[in-house]
This record gives sequence, C-alpha cells and structure tokens, in this order.
Amino acid sequence: MKRNGFISMGMAVAGFTLAVVPGRADVGINYSSDQLDIMDDWGFFPPEFKARVEDLFDTNKAIIKAQNDEAELKLELPDYLKKADVAEAKEDEIRQELADYDHTDETDFVQLQKDLNDPKAKLEDLIKEAQEFVWAYSTSPHLAEAQQYLQQAQLKEANESQEEKDAEAARVAARAKLLQRVQARDLSLQEWRDFLYNMSEEDVVRYIGQPDAEEDDYWLYSGDFTQDPKTLNKVGLRLNFNAGRIVTILALPHAQ
Repeated sequence: MKRNGFISMGMAVAGFTLAVVPGRADVGINYSSDQLDIMDDWGFFPPEFKARVEDLFDTNKAIIKAQNDEAELKLELPDYLKKADVAEAKEDEIRQELADYDHTDETDFVQLQKDLNDPKAKLEDLIKEAQEFVWAYSTSPHLAEAQQYLQQAQLKEANESQEEKDAEAARVAARAKLLQRVQARDLSLQEWRDFLYNMSEEDVVRYIGQPDAEEDDYWLYSGDFTQDPKTLNKVGLRLNFNAGRIVTILALPHAQ
C-alpha cells in the first residue's frame, strides 16, 4: 500500500512538473504557487524552501513587469514628447493672446516712457525695464521704439562709464602732479592750505618731513616753502594743530 501510494504521489509530481502553468513567471521551476501549496501539504519539502521559491516567483514577476513597462514607455515616449511640444506651443499662443487682450504691452510701454522722462530714474533701472519689455513683447507694435530706448540707454551708460574713467585718470594725474610740486615746495599759500588742512601729524611728516621746530599745538617749517602774499618773498610755514590735525596754515613771518 505504501509503495503504491508513493508511486501515485510520484506520478502526480511528474504531472505537476510537465504541466504548463498559465501566466507564471519563467524562473526555471515548472510549478505554480498553488501547486507548491499542494506539494507542501503532501510534505515534499520544508516550509522554508517553499518560501524561498515563492520569493523567486515574486522577484521574477517584478523583473518581467519592469521590462515590459520600460518597453512600453520607449514606444510611447515620442508621442509624449510630441504632445508636450504641442501643449507648450498652445500655452505660448494663449499667453500672447492674453497679453493682446489685456493690452499689457501698452500699459508697460506707457510706464517705460514715463520712467525715461523721469530725471530721478536710475539709468541701470531704465536699461533693465527696457530690456524686459523687449524680451516680453516680441510682437508688440512698440518693440522697435523700446529697442531704440534700450540702445540709447546702453550708449549713455557706456559714455558715462568712460567719462568716469577719464575723470578718474585726470584726478590721478592731477594728484601726481600736485605731489611733485609739494616735493619741490612750489605751492602758493592757498594751495598749501588746501593740501594740508585737516592732515594728521603722521601724514605731514610723510609729505614734507619733520618740522624745524615744534610745540604742542604748532609746527614751524623754515625755508622757501611758499611766497609771502604781501612781501612776495619766499617764506616758511606755521602749521597750527588741534587734536593732532592741522586747522590753520600761515606764512611763517606772520607768526613771529
């Protein structure tokens, strides 16, 4: 009886092995999950083994599904991209129609002209405003005027920048020439006053050297520093200090 039972069971197993399981994942094992349950009930293998086989079924199914999804996506992607282009074109068209309907370009252009005529408006802000109009309203009837405003503002900015550079270069050259005259002691009394006023003691020493005599609140420089405005003779300088800075500059004979 036992032998016949085992033979019958073996034939049943063979039948399971040869059967084609509809919809199963091809994992190299010819059993469905239901068949495994029956064989598990018959005690053919431990539950742990069945669980591992079940995991193999699930993993293989997931892989096949992912491969199928990827293939479908590749087939559908060109259509999606085409639809996206069409939608973007429609969006641009609607946006332009809305702008035409609301006449926002008219409003912005009027504001641009108003700002251009405002003497308090900053040049960099005007350039930004004109540039934004040109970018935003490529089909506006005012586009050419806005582009002209933009070019004029950019040209003005370039000219002002060059003027600043030229002015700075002139200031540097004038300063260098003044320092040469300082070293040569070739300044009028007023020029000495303009140059030395509010200068610190350290800077005075740096430019014209140590004084010939000094007190707490004044320094004396003898020699031919400048021309006395009354006698027209070459005289020295008296520098009066307050809190370490020059407050007055006098021709030396006037201080004696």
